[in-house]
Amino acid sequence: MMNGCPRWSFLTLPLLAALGCSDPVPRPPQASLMLSVQVGPTTGCPVPGKIYQVGNPKPPSGTFAGDPFINGEHGATIKCSVKGGGPYTFSGSIQALSSESDRVTLTVTDGLVAADKLTGTATIAVNTPQLAGTYVSPIGACTLTIVNQNVRGGSIWATATCPSIGEPSTGKTCSVGPTTTFVFENCDGS
Repeated sequence: MMNGCPRWSFLTLPLLAALGCSDPVPRPPQASLMLSVQVGPTTGCPVPGKIYQVGNPKPPSGTFAGDPFINGEHGATIKCSVKGGGPYTFSGSIQALSSESDRVTLTVTDGLVAADKLTGTATIAVNTPQLAGTYVSPIGACTLTIVNQNVRGGSIWATATCPSIGEPSTGKTCSVGPTTTFVFENCDGS
C-alpha cells in the first residue's frame, strides 16, 4: 500500500476509480485572536486600552481556544507554520474582522518555543483601523506563554506580551497586553 491506497493492478483499477482513492486533502488553516493594545513606553498610542476580539463568534482566552475563522471564511486570511518537536519554530498571520467589524491583522514571525512547551519569544506586528498603520515589536522582543503546553507540529495556542510595538514613520508606540491570546491550527507542520 502507498499513501493508504492499495498497489495498482489491473484488478484494482476499476474499484479504485469507483472509490476515488487519493491522498487526503489537508484542512485549511484556522485561527482566533484576542488582541489587547495598551499604552506604550512613550506617549502617542492612538488606541490605549482597546481589545479586539477576533473569533467566529468567540475569541480565545487563557482557558478557551475560541471559535476560529477558517482561511477564506468571511474574508479571513490565515497563514501559519508550526514546526519541530521541541523546540518549535513558528510564524503566522491572521487578518479578519473583529466583533466590532474592524479589520485586524496580527503577524507573528521569528517564533521560537522552548522544548518544555511552556514559554517562547516572537516578533509581532499589529494593524487595525484605529492604529492607522502597522506597529511592530523589536525582533524577538515579545514573550509567549504556551497555554497548557498546547504546541505541536501544525498548531499553537499562546498568550503574548510585547513591551513596545512601534510605527516607524510616526514614532508612536503602544504595547501588546498580557490578555493577548492567539490560536493557530491546521498549519504547515512538516
